[in-house]
Amino acid sequence: MKKIRPGFSARLAIVISVLLVSVNLLLGVVLVRASKSAMKTLIDSRMLDIANSAADLLDGDDLAALRKEDADTEAYRQINDTLAVFQENIDLKYIYCIRDLGDGRFVFSVDPTVEDPGEFGTPVVATEALISASRGTPAVDEIPYTDDWGRFYSAYSPVWDSQGNIAGIVAVDFSAEWYEAQIAKQTRAILLNSVVAVALGLALVLTATGRLRRQLRAVMEDVGEVVREVDDLTREINPDAPKKYSGDTPADDVRELGRRIGRIRDDLREYTTDLHSQANSMITALSSEYRSVYYVDLDKNEGICYQAHSQIDNGLKQGQHFAYLDTMEAYGEQYVTEPYREAFRSFLNPETVRRNLQNERIATLRYVIFRDGKESYEMIRMAGVRHPEDRDDHVVHAVGMGFTDVDAETRRTLSQSQVLKDALQAAEGANRAKTAFLSNMSHEIRTPMNAIIGLDRIALGDPGISQSTREHLEKIGTSAEHLLGIINDILDMSRIEAGRMILRSEAFSLRALLEQVGVMIGGQCREKGLIWSQELIGTSGEFYVGDDMKLKQVLLNILGNAVKFTPEGGSVRFTSERVAQYDGKSTFRFVMADTGIGISEEFLPRLFEPFSQEDLTTKTRYGSTGLGMSITKSIVEMMNGDIQVESRRGEGTTFTVTVTLTDSQETTGGDGTVLPREMHILVVDDDPVACQYAKLELEKAGAAVDTAASGAEAVELVRLKNARRMSYHLILVDWKMPEMDGLETARQIRGIIGIDSAIVILTAYHWDDILEDAQAAGVDSFLSKPLQADEVLEQFRQTFVLRAKHAGEKAELEGRRILVAEDVDVNAEILLMILQMRGMEADRAENGRAAVERFASQPEGWYDAVLMDMRMPEMDGLEATRAIRAMDRADARTVPIIALTANAFDEDVQRSLQAGLNAHLSKPVEPHDLYETLEGLIRP
Repeated sequence: MKKIRPGFSARLAIVISVLLVSVNLLLGVVLVRASKSAMKTLIDSRMLDIANSAADLLDGDDLAALRKEDADTEAYRQINDTLAVFQENIDLKYIYCIRDLGDGRFVFSVDPTVEDPGEFGTPVVATEALISASRGTPAVDEIPYTDDWGRFYSAYSPVWDSQGNIAGIVAVDFSAEWYEAQIAKQTRAILLNSVVAVALGLALVLTATGRLRRQLRAVMEDVGEVVREVDDLTREINPDAPKKYSGDTPADDVRELGRRIGRIRDDLREYTTDLHSQANSMITALSSEYRSVYYVDLDKNEGICYQAHSQIDNGLKQGQHFAYLDTMEAYGEQYVTEPYREAFRSFLNPETVRRNLQNERIATLRYVIFRDGKESYEMIRMAGVRHPEDRDDHVVHAVGMGFTDVDAETRRTLSQSQVLKDALQAAEGANRAKTAFLSNMSHEIRTPMNAIIGLDRIALGDPGISQSTREHLEKIGTSAEHLLGIINDILDMSRIEAGRMILRSEAFSLRALLEQVGVMIGGQCREKGLIWSQELIGTSGEFYVGDDMKLKQVLLNILGNAVKFTPEGGSVRFTSERVAQYDGKSTFRFVMADTGIGISEEFLPRLFEPFSQEDLTTKTRYGSTGLGMSITKSIVEMMNGDIQVESRRGEGTTFTVTVTLTDSQETTGGDGTVLPREMHILVVDDDPVACQYAKLELEKAGAAVDTAASGAEAVELVRLKNARRMSYHLILVDWKMPEMDGLETARQIRGIIGIDSAIVILTAYHWDDILEDAQAAGVDSFLSKPLQADEVLEQFRQTFVLRAKHAGEKAELEGRRILVAEDVDVNAEILLMILQMRGMEADRAENGRAAVERFASQPEGWYDAVLMDMRMPEMDGLEATRAIRAMDRADARTVPIIALTANAFDEDVQRSLQAGLNAHLSKPVEPHDLYETLEGLIRP
């Protein structure tokens, strides 16, 4: 049977159709992959913008400070409400804050979701994008993850605090179904276009080949007719002649076929051009939010404009090829403002682009341009055409680059930042006003308190008073001390809120501290008829490093309340136990239980709030201010400890305090030498590493350590401490420092403190060449760097020797003349009596102006010291001090002037020192402190 083969035109149509279908399929696959990548890049970019905008709205300091129990605080509600409002205005599934616990563990911190929110401390699924954000780089999940709330893609952005640390992470969740639906929708659109294109192409080919086949058939019929006629003529001439043609295509037919193929090629070129145009249109639609879009080959320094810049008339046209760096450089010079121009150039450098995209899918730069007479914010976004992990060499060779307008968004963010800044300034102003108010109230209350306590003690010193009068005076003194305690509580609360309360790090005997607490509370229990029991479990006889005064304050406050709120016949129990010891630290648990009136379950959550009291009868009956528990909780938290309370109304209360203390090698101080825990040391070094090392070594030995980064800062610290009559025992000064070296620092410090402290030069050099200059500056000895523990202990002993050597060189007070400037008659009378008790002579000036006039009217050297009240009519203490110091006489510059004031803040001490005062004593003035200050300041 003869095999039927398709004709030439049919074969040509089949070949062209197969070629067309293959090209369309190839283009469809390429477009689908490109559109998926472009769509994912656009969605990820938008998700990142939303996360970054939300992160910019939050205060990092407030976020970092939040704890689980802060759910009802103003700071927590502010962050929660900000996220909730943001979620209402942006179409997203969830938004919440995450806290990094380290070691790849993350938990919820703030979640404004109304239904089923993530509770504070609940674990969060750790993805690669979340880990990237925890390291400071915003990121979007590459693959979806699943948790208790569903399946999501999330964008994460870090929130920074004022110190440049990551305070938390803002996460925005998008449903994985929505995310994948966007990609699938675009894919279906591309596939539909490809199918339509293939169908149109096939129709075109069939139409073209059908016409070609008809024409070829007509030609073949004509050629066949001619061939037959030639064959007939040949046979007539020569019957035996073979046929010249065997049915092959004639030459003319082949040439006609070539012309037909040429026309088909032109049709295919036109079709391909249309297809390319469709691809460009789709790219333009995908990048509608960009002012311009470019493809850049980094290796060849070449680019293609896919979308012309919408605001540049004479810029690159669509489809135009250009030199990448030269074109971008010219754009930067013409439009980018000067402050941003260098960053613009650096960002576009090919090596910078590769580095930015090495681990990230998108790189962005925001800058300011000047166009059409106004400035606006613009952003460049770059994405690798293929990600580095998809390449054999892991290097980005080509990128897509888009320019977009972010002016409105940026200005809105800046406006919000300005609002937050204004709010911060307002809060700081309010805090300063509060400090000023407390300072004024402290002065106004302490001034009459000074008179009450002073007269009470003077009266009690009179041996002729009756027993009943003595009892009345003792009750007056107790009430006055109670009132003074309330004032101190208010000031403590103010310092805590302002962040000015500082914990010491000193070695102390925990057993001795607990014994002191037991003696004090046991005595109170016996007086009230309560059963007192104290139990010590585990080892606690060693020394530990911490703030023993603050720890004692915590224990006394809680136990004092237990005694106060437990009726006669009840019991108070105090148990202390070391529950853990690891890596040089010990954890102690203190349990304080009573059988008192207890606390209702409704009030327990508000127990630690300032000024909170369960009812008015508590305040009236027990005299509570509502500040003690708030101060106690704040101190425990400053110690990185924890406080818990269990109570029922009428069934008693149990407090559990847990704190961790650093173990100390010190065991006893029975040899009569100075213990490290009794030392207060200042380290002065401009090298922060050396400074921190010295601080760690000294605190390990149990000493309290302050640091200063320069000579000027050290001089100011010493002046402040000296004014408080709290001089440093040992001052370690680095020799080589900028601006003010160690010798000059020692000279100025010695001029302030006299012989009270030992000054040691720390140096890594040989000190023989400066030995004489150092001794002249008041330096006691030298120590080599780095500091060693045994050398520190040796210096402690030297400090003790120096202090013992000069202990007897105090001024004799008897016969000294003192000028007292005090406008309140009662306070002046008390001061005169206190001075006369030590044999001193005193003159009184009723205000600052009178004090200046009286000082000026006496000969030089008449007065040995001046006691100066700070708040007086006509001329206050600071003005009077400046006036005396400005007098043209020798004693005006050397006479000790001591501030007597009710202001108990460091800012007041600073102002006093700047005015020329030598010391600062707070009212009510203790006679012992006054005598000691005069002995130290008056020349022997």
